[in-house]
Amino acid sequence: MYGLKLISLGLYLLTLTHSDGKKIVMFPGFGKSYFIYHANIGQALIDLGHEVWICVPEYLSDKNLIKYKDIKILKFGETIGDVESHVLKNSKMLDNFWDGKDVGLSELLMTAKEFRKFINIVLDDQSFFDNVKNIKPDLLVIDEFMFIRNIFVLPYKLGIPFAAVGYSQDLVLHRVPFSPAVEPQVPEKVNNRMSFMQRLSLTIKTVFELSYDPFTDSDIVTRIAPEKPYTTISDIILKAEIFIAEVDHILDYPRPMLPNTKLIGGSSVSEPKPLIGEFKQFVEKSTNGIVVVSFGGNDIPFPSHIISKLMSAFKQLDLDVVWRVNVTSPVPGKVKTSQWIPQNDLLGHPKTKVFVSHCGKNGQYEALYHAVPILCLPIYGDQFYNSERIRFKGFGLGEDIRKITPEELITTIKELASNNKYKRHIEKASKLFKELYKVPSKEAAYWIDHVMKYGGDYMRSSGQEMPLYQFLLLDVIAFIAAVLSGVVVIFILIVRFCYRRFFTKRTVKKKKE
Repeated sequence: MYGLKLISLGLYLLTLTHSDGKKIVMFPGFGKSYFIYHANIGQALIDLGHEVWICVPEYLSDKNLIKYKDIKILKFGETIGDVESHVLKNSKMLDNFWDGKDVGLSELLMTAKEFRKFINIVLDDQSFFDNVKNIKPDLLVIDEFMFIRNIFVLPYKLGIPFAAVGYSQDLVLHRVPFSPAVEPQVPEKVNNRMSFMQRLSLTIKTVFELSYDPFTDSDIVTRIAPEKPYTTISDIILKAEIFIAEVDHILDYPRPMLPNTKLIGGSSVSEPKPLIGEFKQFVEKSTNGIVVVSFGGNDIPFPSHIISKLMSAFKQLDLDVVWRVNVTSPVPGKVKTSQWIPQNDLLGHPKTKVFVSHCGKNGQYEALYHAVPILCLPIYGDQFYNSERIRFKGFGLGEDIRKITPEELITTIKELASNNKYKRHIEKASKLFKELYKVPSKEAAYWIDHVMKYGGDYMRSSGQEMPLYQFLLLDVIAFIAAVLSGVVVIFILIVRFCYRRFFTKRTVKKKKE
């Protein structure tokens, strides 16, 4: 009888848990790496009793990006094709990089234009809106990836509350009071100890961002939600219940933040699972340790001479190498190549000495979590900013993949593997990260769950509700300028009046004399 009562109580509590569950639809950025941390947050939300859907573009639907079976998939974008490949090709970002040119403003604007083209195809598809609406979500979780900001018209049109998740904290967009003197921004290749010229450059960039938005279409709300009052995408984003930023004060620099922004670190990190199969065999037979090499989930096309250079260096190392690349290794016993590697599990293995990476967000955080020094070989986007950050904090080194020679590559990897200062710095940071941020995906899920219960209005700053000109005090500055101008004009008139009066009297007096 007592056992039946316990079972009944358990079933009752289970019913209560599921009755409180909400429906959540997540929209990651276009790119394989975005699905990793969205899926981790999604599973953490499921563990809290919610139902989670993740929007996956058709071209990625067969890539098995979502590893959790309880997460439901909402496919979209049948006609958009492979967005990543199209953007990299049409923006000429990679071509220019391999030709030795630095990626500048023109490449950025072209990339923004290409992304807007694809996201607008999605927004013009009424079936996409209908599919999201039919789920009847209680909350949308949208990636704040700057190139897909137009997607924020979705919650505005459907009238659904939303949370914003981003790989960085956008101080300008979120209306956070800050100083360009100490707050380096992606993709600047600077740290938070800037020279005068770097501070000048960042200030100009900030003014540019405040006055011009190349990432959104000014008519997107009018076109997609004509039944709604006109507003801008920037103003819509400010209505987010909460901002979840995939950054922290350990890997990144200390930054100001508002109460409705939560810095959670990297949601892609997790404890390593034991290696299995061929990876287990390869690592176990390594006597001196291994180097893990990966340039992210995107299949970046490398010139043949770059591949040859890397392979030449790896073959000469006294460490064994596991390299994620679509190339057959000439020395499989020394350099293991594969189109997929268990990156997190390899980085968590005690035999791993160095991580060679393009320095993307997920890989950085996994290396930080497992305290593995990093050799950064950045290629595009935020990777140059990330590389400088790793170097500045003593977690690793950065090099130019185009210019470094095989001999220099060997020397640099040996330096990271043998010089204990890099390991010491990143081990301390790893301990801090684990103590302060614990499990980032669960922290993100907690705050998303929190705002679904209580809303986020109580954390919203008044600066996020006022027009931009008021936030920037342009009206106050204009008033002060007008008053000062008036005072100056009056002063000039008084001086002129006194001068004429005095000068005229003296002139008349002299004439009489």
